Amino acid sequence: MLLLGAVIYAALYALLSQIDEAGTCAAGEAARRFCIALPVALAVLALLLKGIPLAMGKRPKHASDGRKDGDFCTAGAYALIFLAYVPQFLVFYPGSFMYDTQRQTFQIAGNAYDTFHPLLHTLMIRFCLSFSGLLGSFEKCAALYSLLQMLLLSLCFALVCASMARVCSRNAGRRTLAFFMLYPTHAAMASNCIKDVLFSGFFALFVMLCTERVACGRLPRRRAALHVLAGALACLLRNNMIYAMLVWAALLALVCLVQRGRARDAQTRFAAAGLFMATALSMALGTGVNAGLAAVTDAAHGSVAEMLSVPIQQLARAVWVSPESFDEGDMALMDALFPKQEYLLYEPTLSDPVKNGMDTAFFSEHVGEAAALWARIGLRCPGVYVDAFLNLALPSLYPYSEYRVAQPYIEVGLQNHVLTGPFAQPDMSSPVRFEGLRTWLDEHIWRTGADDVPAARLLFNTGAVFWLCGLCVLAAAFAGEWRRLLVLALPVLLYMTYLLGPVMQGRYLYPFVCILPVLLAGLGALRPQGQTKREGHDG
Repeated sequence: MLLLGAVIYAALYALLSQIDEAGTCAAGEAARRFCIALPVALAVLALLLKGIPLAMGKRPKHASDGRKDGDFCTAGAYALIFLAYVPQFLVFYPGSFMYDTQRQTFQIAGNAYDTFHPLLHTLMIRFCLSFSGLLGSFEKCAALYSLLQMLLLSLCFALVCASMARVCSRNAGRRTLAFFMLYPTHAAMASNCIKDVLFSGFFALFVMLCTERVACGRLPRRRAALHVLAGALACLLRNNMIYAMLVWAALLALVCLVQRGRARDAQTRFAAAGLFMATALSMALGTGVNAGLAAVTDAAHGSVAEMLSVPIQQLARAVWVSPESFDEGDMALMDALFPKQEYLLYEPTLSDPVKNGMDTAFFSEHVGEAAALWARIGLRCPGVYVDAFLNLALPSLYPYSEYRVAQPYIEVGLQNHVLTGPFAQPDMSSPVRFEGLRTWLDEHIWRTGADDVPAARLLFNTGAVFWLCGLCVLAAAFAGEWRRLLVLALPVLLYMTYLLGPVMQGRYLYPFVCILPVLLAGLGALRPQGQTKREGHDG
C-alpha cells in the first residue's frame, strides 16, 4: 500500500509539474521526474504513515459511543458558527450573487424551469423573492436568502461537530467547531448564492453520519432519518452526487455479497449493509422529490454538454495545436457540432467557451459520429488529449504554483442586476463603507486563492487540499481500516466526477474542505475488529 501510494504521488508530480510549468508534458521528461520523485515520495509517506498511528491509536476512553454528544453543546456550536459568518455577510451585504444566479432568476421570472441547475435551489431563490412585496425590495430578499443559507449551513456543521464528539471525543468536536468557524472559505461561501454551498453542508453531514454509523454499529432512529435526509438533499443539490452514490451503492452491495458467510468479516459486512440501506433510501427520496418538483414546475432537462467537458476540450485542443490531424470530413463534423466555430475559443483551464457553443440537438442525433470523431482524432494525437485533460484538471490533481484558471477562485460580490434584471427592478447595491475592504479581499484572497499570501495560500490551494484528502485515504488503507474505507469510497467517487467537469474552482473544492475534519479527526475512531456489541440506540 505504501508503494502504491508513492507511485501515485510520484506519477502525479511527474506529469502535472510539467503542465504547471509549461502547459504540456513530454513522456521522456515525465519518466525522468518520476524516477526522481518515487524515492522521495516513499520516504515522505513512510514517515507520515508511521507517525499517523499516534492519531489512529485506541479509541479515547471518554468517547461517548453514540449515547450522548459527549457533553458537546450542539446549540452553542450552531450559534457560534453562524456568528462567525456574519462579518463576511455584512461586508458583502446582501450577499454574493453572481453568474449562475441570473439564469435561475430568468427561469423564475418566466416561469420556465429546467434542471440545468438544481431545481430545489432555484425554488429556494424563488421562495425568497416571493417576499419582495412584504419586504419592499429585492435587496432585502437577497439578504433573506443569504441568512437562510447561513442558518442551514451552520446547522449542518453543528450537527457534524456533535457527531464528531460522539464518535471521537468532546475535544475532537471542539476542534471541528473551530475549523468551521475559522477556516476562511466557510465565511465566503456561507452567503454566496450557489448550489455548491448547501450541497457541501449536507454532503459533510452525510459522510460524518456514515462514519458514525460504522463506528457505533447503527444509528438511533432519529439520527438514521437525519442521515437519509442529508443524503437526499445532497442528491437534490448536485447531480454528480447521484452518480457517485450509484457506483458506491454497487460497491457496498458487492462487499456484502463477497463477504457473506465469513464470520471474521461480520462487522465489515454489517457496516456495508447499513450504508447500502441509507444510500438506497437517500437516492430514492432525492430522485423522487426531484421528479415531483420537475413535474409540478414542468421543468425541461439540462444540457448534455455538461458531462462532455473533457472530450470537448480534447477536440478543441487538437484543432488548436494539431490541425493536421483533421481531414475535411472531420472539420465539417466539427463545424456542425460547433456552428460558430466555438472550438477556436479554446481555453486550457475552462471548457465553458467551447462547451456552451455546442449544438446539443445535433449531438443527440449524431452521438455515434461524434464519438467516432473523438476516438479517431485521439488515435492520431494521443499526447494532445492527455495535455487537454491535465490542463483542465491541474488544480484538482496537483498543488499548483499559481492559480491560472480563467475564472476567479471564488466568485464573490454583487452583480447588481442578477436578481432584479429579469423583473425590471432597480439594481441592488452593497454598502459603500466597505468598498475598499471588499476590493482588497476580492483581489488578494478570493480571486486568486491568496496566491500572494505565503502562509495562507496553502489553505486555498486546491491541489494541496486534494493531496491531503488522498493521504487520509491512503492512511486508512495502510492501517487496514476497511470499514472506514467503505465510507471514504464515496468522497473518492465524487472527486472522480469533478475530474470530468468544466473547470476547477474553489466552489468545486468546497465539499472536500468541509469533510477535512471528518477525514482527519475520524482516524482511528472505529471499534477494533471483532467487537460486535452495538451501542447507541434510542429506540
